[in-house]
Amino acid sequence: MSRKVAHNALWNVGGQLVTLGVGLVALPILLHALGAARLGVFTLALGLIGFSGLFDLGLSRALTQTVSSSLGQGRSRGQVAALVWRVIGLLAAFGALWLVALWWAAPFLVDRLFSLSGEMARETLFGLRALALSIPFALAATGAMGTLEGLQQFRLLSLWRMPMSVLQFGLPVIVALIRPDIGWVIAALAATRVAWMLLWLTQLHRLLPREPGVRSSRADLRHALHFGGWLSVSNLVGPLMVYADRFYLASLFPPAMVAYYTVPFDTATRVTSLPQTAVNALFPALAETQARPEDSTRLLALAIRAVVVLVLPAVLVVAVFAHFLLSVWLNAQFADAATPVLQLLLLGIFLNSAAHLPYALLQAHGRSDLTAKLHLLELPVFAVLLVAGVHRYGITGAALAWTLRVALDAALLYFTAWWLQQPLRSMLARSVGLLCLACGAFLLVVYALHGPWQRVLTGILVAASAFAALRMLRLMRPNTDKDNTP
Repeated sequence: MSRKVAHNALWNVGGQLVTLGVGLVALPILLHALGAARLGVFTLALGLIGFSGLFDLGLSRALTQTVSSSLGQGRSRGQVAALVWRVIGLLAAFGALWLVALWWAAPFLVDRLFSLSGEMARETLFGLRALALSIPFALAATGAMGTLEGLQQFRLLSLWRMPMSVLQFGLPVIVALIRPDIGWVIAALAATRVAWMLLWLTQLHRLLPREPGVRSSRADLRHALHFGGWLSVSNLVGPLMVYADRFYLASLFPPAMVAYYTVPFDTATRVTSLPQTAVNALFPALAETQARPEDSTRLLALAIRAVVVLVLPAVLVVAVFAHFLLSVWLNAQFADAATPVLQLLLLGIFLNSAAHLPYALLQAHGRSDLTAKLHLLELPVFAVLLVAGVHRYGITGAALAWTLRVALDAALLYFTAWWLQQPLRSMLARSVGLLCLACGAFLLVVYALHGPWQRVLTGILVAASAFAALRMLRLMRPNTDKDNTP
């Protein structure tokens, strides 16, 4: 099982690296072609796409959990296929409703939320309505992708995600170079969602075709809807807490200033999204091993150590050299405003990477209700932190508020997992101690040290993390040799 999960995680990470590379190349071109103000609007459109977890009402994740657990219990593929295609039909229907809602709300978003006027407002309105037209296609694609993850087809997903990521960013870049109109650039982004749907539905039909005469059971559909219903609460509140800061800033500051926050945020989350990508491979394995806590313990312990030794050095190096990297990538003026934002966000992203593990554990055991309730608890806290932080520190205050909220989220998730999963308590307690030490090291190096000492300690921590990563690879071999799971 460990070898299979590691193999799937590597394929996921490889696909994400290609997507990251394409995005890193595309953003400077878009900045040059569109300018900072229109680039800020483009990143807000990316934020709306990030709300796809809200639009699908949690059903794509429910398909992952249901498919993996059903096949693990020996259910027939015909029944599983019937359920999957029925849920994808529901997703397309939900998408049509969201299309109408966003089409109707687009003028309000442009005028009141983004505070745009004139030509910029007309361009953005056109782009948002083009984005609305793509929602049914995007939701059907997310359902197909969730099913393929439940089938643990991560190699297939990654191999196709690589060229599709080139299309996702390449088409908007081509349009921006030909016609620097943000409406048409967003429309090009929306068009790629149709291509995604055609690709993933074709692959799903090949692997899990619907068998004539086989119907899905009502119990399976109720389980998927119940799981997705609670998950939709998290998918509403979670992206709201991830993206509300940028929309709040857009209501207070001009788009060019918002870009000083959104560009570092989007870039940092993409650079450090590899742990979340790996957790996507871990999630169906945890669902499959619900009745075997010793397997879950081994998988989670390995995953938490991997987050520390792989993510900590990455965020630390980027934080220490943030100004230099931003200056080379964009320009010095941009780096002056964005460096404090990026450094704070990197600490939050590290904590968020670690929080994905207990989050996946709880949902793999069917407790999407608990993760939803925790998000509901965090929402008013984040709102207060965001308003107070922006009022006092501007865009840097938004980064501080987001990082504090993520720290609270991680603490609550680990405590909830510790409280519910008694066989895993010892491992979870040790993991929290390790994460606290890692955060202390980050704060010491980035904010307390300067000059040569900062660089020396950074090098020591990176070397120690590399040594620990190599040791983990060696320790995995005896476990995988004993593993009977193909």
